[in-house]
Amino acid sequence: MPIQEPQLNGRIATALDRMTPRWNALGESKGAFLGSQRQPDVLIVQRRAQPVVIENEYAPAVAVETEAVQRLGEQLAPNVVSGSGRIEAAIALRSPVDLRGCTGADEVDAMLAKGVMLEYALFAGPSAADAERFPKSGFISGNVRDLALFAMTAATPEDAVRKAVAVLEEGVQNAAVILSHAADLRESTKDTIAELLKQPYSVQTLRMAATIIVNALVFHENMAGQHGVKSLEEITDNGLLLRSSVLREWSKILNVNYWSIFNIASDLLRRVNPPDMAARALWVMRATADQLVSLGVSQSHDLTGTVFQRLIADRKFLATFYTRPESATLLAHLAMPDDGGWGDAERVKDFRIADYACGTGTLIHAAYRRLNRLHLLAGGDPERLHAHMMEQSLTACDVLPSAVHLTASMLSSTHPTQGYDGSRTIVAQYGKTEQGGVSLGSLDLLAGNGEVKPLIPLHAGTAVTGRGEARSELGVEMPPASQDLVIMNPPFTRPGSDWEGDDRRSDSIKQFQGLETDLDTQIRMSALARDYAKDTCAHGYAGLASWFVALSDRMVKSAGAIALVLPVTALQGSSWLKVRQLIARNYRDVTIITIATDQQGDQSFSADTGMAEALLLCRESSDAPSGRGMFVSLQRRPRSEMEATEVARAISALVKDSTVRTLEDGPFGGSPLVLGEEHLGEILNAPLSKDAPWPAVGITDFAVVQTAYQLAQGRLLLPPADESDALHIPMASVGQTCQIGITDINIVGNGSRTAFNRMKPTSVAPTYPMLWSHDAQHQTSMVVSADSEGRVKIGRESRAAEIWNTRSHAHHNRDLRFN
Repeated sequence: MPIQEPQLNGRIATALDRMTPRWNALGESKGAFLGSQRQPDVLIVQRRAQPVVIENEYAPAVAVETEAVQRLGEQLAPNVVSGSGRIEAAIALRSPVDLRGCTGADEVDAMLAKGVMLEYALFAGPSAADAERFPKSGFISGNVRDLALFAMTAATPEDAVRKAVAVLEEGVQNAAVILSHAADLRESTKDTIAELLKQPYSVQTLRMAATIIVNALVFHENMAGQHGVKSLEEITDNGLLLRSSVLREWSKILNVNYWSIFNIASDLLRRVNPPDMAARALWVMRATADQLVSLGVSQSHDLTGTVFQRLIADRKFLATFYTRPESATLLAHLAMPDDGGWGDAERVKDFRIADYACGTGTLIHAAYRRLNRLHLLAGGDPERLHAHMMEQSLTACDVLPSAVHLTASMLSSTHPTQGYDGSRTIVAQYGKTEQGGVSLGSLDLLAGNGEVKPLIPLHAGTAVTGRGEARSELGVEMPPASQDLVIMNPPFTRPGSDWEGDDRRSDSIKQFQGLETDLDTQIRMSALARDYAKDTCAHGYAGLASWFVALSDRMVKSAGAIALVLPVTALQGSSWLKVRQLIARNYRDVTIITIATDQQGDQSFSADTGMAEALLLCRESSDAPSGRGMFVSLQRRPRSEMEATEVARAISALVKDSTVRTLEDGPFGGSPLVLGEEHLGEILNAPLSKDAPWPAVGITDFAVVQTAYQLAQGRLLLPPADESDALHIPMASVGQTCQIGITDINIVGNGSRTAFNRMKPTSVAPTYPMLWSHDAQHQTSMVVSADSEGRVKIGRESRAAEIWNTRSHAHHNRDLRFN
């Protein structure tokens, strides 16, 4: 007898339940909802996450979407497994008719285990009237394992995330007002808070302080009841939450460890005076923490990082731009494919992940969460491995103590009930050191001794290495070729070029201007950076990001992976040539993802950079690489972590497909990337040139780049067309028909071969006109007027004449910016 839907629901629930010990999946659960006799087809309940309902029908399943939507807003009965909760995520599942032909449970189980394809969509929202569908149209195809991962992600509804961000921002702003009043009463408060956060005193400095304390209060609530730590409610006396009471509990937590989280928060809280103002601020911040905990997203989403990154004063010079959570999810999922074997606890424990420019930890947290879920789906228990991972496997470095506080918080809160002895989450020295030298933060690893001296707390060379307040003067060992995955969004800073009179400013070096370093220190840091750059892919005009690529290459294991957020110019700019050569020569499984849109700012994977960015993923190879890569062009950035997860899965499936269109194909475009019924972009297999820009970057239709490739071969083949329509067009490089002129670095600058200072034009007809800068608003025709003029340097008159005699009315743009 064919299996009926209720029986099928039970088998799907059993299959999902076996995936992980961290949830309970129940089929046809009676009495699940308050005030309702309706029972969900499948109900998933898990700790520290919201419940998920799955409504299932055999295809064509005409009513399944309606049934799923109707579940939204229903309240679980208190006796359902692990507690109560409101349904804000319901999955509509279409099972294939092949399953209907099964004659028993064993046959169904076998088909599910073999990967029979299911179709599903998510409806999310606080009620049926507010339901949002994902994908917007159509269904996602996947096996029961894919469905499990989909349900895990659905347990953190986007609506709850949006509410949590709003709650945190409002709470931080309100607390900062109180802190401001306290600072006005005691001038010393301003200086000490600014010193702790390493930035000048301002309103946003106070907001940073409030964010850190709120974050610690949230973590405090997660730890309440463990190690003798009392909850905030238990230490509230007559409606007052006293600073002394909070610090007493935090001292208990510090005796467990969590130094990087609670030490800076304790220091900040101690600086808030007088005590009655501290109590007022704590009351506001505690209310904020309570709301965040009740929303259920405090362990699963980078809320504090989102707010905190808007407050960092030195972003201009440190380029600490925030990686969007959805971008981090996309990068982490692609860097760690679901290739089996993740159920082996020893493999997971030995898997080393590092971010040497961690900021608030969005990327390394996304990678750690991905590792956790892969282990869970394979039947493992990542909570049991957490202490080892924190102590041995996860390395995160930054130069801002406050940012590292948030990184440590995010990593620790993945399993907040599990303590650990020490961690590899450190604040690296930056600028002048106590020993009289200078440090470039984690870039000191390029020096070759494999050690970064941390600053925890704010004293060089100290690190928490055991329980309690015991510290050691030892640094943290970071040997080369030690990491399975290096994942980073490195700083993009490069030397500045601000105008001042008729020359460039020389009172600062933009790359090293952060954290109030003085000019002498900046000069010494710049010289050290040049030393580190020798025999690497680092290049001054590419900026510090190229140093971090070199660092990634140094630190990754053989066959390990690199996953980076880089400016698009890294794929095409001349100063990035050595980076491209490194990747093409030493790496395999290269995937490059860009966004093709003409909307300014929408081509980035970070927040606020205002420039086009690329995701670069590759794996170190001791064998000869193929010299080719997969170029993915998205029409837009993923809108949510759920979407990013599914986009990553779709890209992975296409990358494994040996039939992906190539650059050398005719003008047929790339292989389409589809989610549900939405076309998200294309993917193209193309060669990785070692001496030229890489193709297929930021292209909406890959038929364009295929046509350009054919044209470079001397063939004009326009779509739609076939080989019989191709026309022979003689082609030559510029160097074969013209004499290439003098490069800009031999015209203007401090070099011995230069002869001019460049300045803005002072007359309508300058003596030495120059067309120098890229200006999309100005350069719109074949004839373009000068944007600069040259002034001959004293003693360089002969060289100036030599340069001037090479002038031409022909020009081309190079090293284009994408912003």
